[in-house]
Amino acid sequence: MAVAQALQTVTDRKGALAIGLAGAGASLLAIRLLLRSRVDRFREVPGSWFLGVLPELGPGGKLITQKLEEWSDAYGEEGVFEMNLAGSRTVVCCSWEQAQPILSRRPHKMPKNWRLQNVVDIIAGSFFSEGERWKRERRVLSPAFSRKNVESYVPAVEHVTQQLLRELGRDVSTKGEANFSELLPLYTADVICKTALGQELRMLETRSSDIVDDVKAFFHALQSRMYAPLPYWKIPGLARLFDHGAEVSRRFYSRSEQIMQNAKSGGRSIAEKLRDMDGDKFSHGELMDNLTVLFVAGTDTTSLALCWALYYLSQDLELQAAVADEVKSLPDEELSLAEAESLPLVQAVWLETLRCHGPGSFLDFQSTEEVTLAGRKVPAGTEFYVAIRNILKKDPEVKKKLGDDLHDFRPSRWLGPEGIVKHPPFDTLAFGYGPRICLGMRLAEYEGLLVIAKVVQKFVLEKWDKPPLEETTSFVSNEPTTPVSIKIRPRTW
Repeated sequence: MAVAQALQTVTDRKGALAIGLAGAGASLLAIRLLLRSRVDRFREVPGSWFLGVLPELGPGGKLITQKLEEWSDAYGEEGVFEMNLAGSRTVVCCSWEQAQPILSRRPHKMPKNWRLQNVVDIIAGSFFSEGERWKRERRVLSPAFSRKNVESYVPAVEHVTQQLLRELGRDVSTKGEANFSELLPLYTADVICKTALGQELRMLETRSSDIVDDVKAFFHALQSRMYAPLPYWKIPGLARLFDHGAEVSRRFYSRSEQIMQNAKSGGRSIAEKLRDMDGDKFSHGELMDNLTVLFVAGTDTTSLALCWALYYLSQDLELQAAVADEVKSLPDEELSLAEAESLPLVQAVWLETLRCHGPGSFLDFQSTEEVTLAGRKVPAGTEFYVAIRNILKKDPEVKKKLGDDLHDFRPSRWLGPEGIVKHPPFDTLAFGYGPRICLGMRLAEYEGLLVIAKVVQKFVLEKWDKPPLEETTSFVSNEPTTPVSIKIRPRTW
């Protein structure tokens, strides 16, 4: 009898608790619906109550670029729509008209959104910082990527490019094809180390992929944390089950310490300049953060864009032949910025690659003030996404300048009677916009032009005979889901 009474008591308490939780949930839902009714709404992507559209984005948001474009077609007839992203109301600007009020408020009234706080324990630096810290970092770092300084890097970039050509020659003789997904990250990592960091690590020559592997692990951790419904990394021992961000961060910190120790005095590399500021304008931690950002940002984004460029050239042999004709007389030695920029078709291929598969397919922010979009007031604190690639592939303003066939890869859209026609801001929008545009854009553009020109001058990319490449999102860039391995042979003139 006593046992039965005890069980009944437990059952009653569980029932009461269940009723209480159900009541609390219903109350929260009612409050949410009441608040929702008081806010001007846009068309919303259907999703679950708590996770919203998060499950549709794939693990770590790998499908976000494709989904933003799909939802822009379905819900973005006003140039703006909204979605519930794990409980956060997120407004997506998918037209240039609606994106401008958001981008014009950068950097102070439209900082990066709160999701980046999920990664501050593993990475910081100029890309992630805001406010006064960003101003200090920008003042120190931006001169290193000025046109004058990038011109001074030409010998170093040419040195690494010649090593790339040698590695391609080796692969031709042994395999008859080149895995650009393997080689190009090593190339861009060597370039950033030799130019901005003043170190020669010879990753391409040795095919040492430790840093590149860590960069990819870093991006996996960033995406996993930014799109996690719960902060798993704050639970001791749980983070390693989902990502290796903390371990990778420690390895990059150790590498940065070594670079700082090896930096020569009186030199012009960023590492040398940062070392002189240790404890003065920058704390030691800030120095390490920014060196890590240079490693990460300088390796992945440019190499992915180049993979796409060479893929398109292997698909269109007529286009490749025209590029080869343009570059056949280039000297074997260094190519200046001006000389690289004097190759209109090479430039057009690069610009079209950035439009279709650039390093920034979307940007994400959080407002500090009320914003009016499409006649609706959006309160401060709202999360915003600007669907950059959707704009570059579908927007009426872009069509006016570049043609109606924006879904096609057609470099000639950037060419006019007198050469290249850049159409700002759409020619650089893949690198960002305004004061927060990518610091390394000029160096990345030079690398892109140089690699396209030199590779096509020396090698024939055979016709792509595999299924068309599909893509996934790597942080904010578009990564091919399979290696870009292309059959190549020496070009004879």
